[in-house]
Amino acid sequence: MKNVVLITLVLFPLASQAATEKTTPPQAFNFSCGKTGGVYSDGKGGVWIDGNKATIKQRSPTYWEATSGKTVISIMRSTEGNPDISFTGPNRIHGVCLAEDEVSFAPTAQKKTTTNVGPSFSCAAVTKGSMEDLICQSTTLSAMDLKLTETYKQALVKSHNNSTLKAEQRGWIKGRNECWKEDDKNACLANSYQQRLSELQSKYQIKE
Repeated sequence: MKNVVLITLVLFPLASQAATEKTTPPQAFNFSCGKTGGVYSDGKGGVWIDGNKATIKQRSPTYWEATSGKTVISIMRSTEGNPDISFTGPNRIHGVCLAEDEVSFAPTAQKKTTTNVGPSFSCAAVTKGSMEDLICQSTTLSAMDLKLTETYKQALVKSHNNSTLKAEQRGWIKGRNECWKEDDKNACLANSYQQRLSELQSKYQIKE
């Protein structure tokens, strides 16, 4: 009887440790994954792949797999910052995901993009009378903003998250906002979006 009790005491801590490891969530991150779209983790156990809630399985204390449909995201925790993430999708497509700091793949942002409601940014936070406010009031400009954002995301993937491209995009946004000086602000904004869209499509060979 004493032996049985001893075995129980030894196994109980091991079982508790295993349970703890299984419920440890991956760290928070926001990555782009080529044609798969984007993957987002809230750091609390929620992971979304291209806007869809994924099923998480922890394979080890530092490795997880997130699955949505035919797409599997492999997540390896890193002690140096961002995790290492790769993807496998339909038709055996696969690749490495890249950290994204310009576009959010959080579920609310993704929902807005896929339903084509408003631009790529939150209209609740814009200043009244600003260029962003004009974009929010125009369905045409909002659609152009969504299209440019998607094209920019593809350009980031093709350029391997190039820092120069990011700087150019920030510069373009500042230039776009200079449209407040024009009499026909909406026409200026539309022209600015179309020029930037053409530039990205041509430079990075992105099809419409």
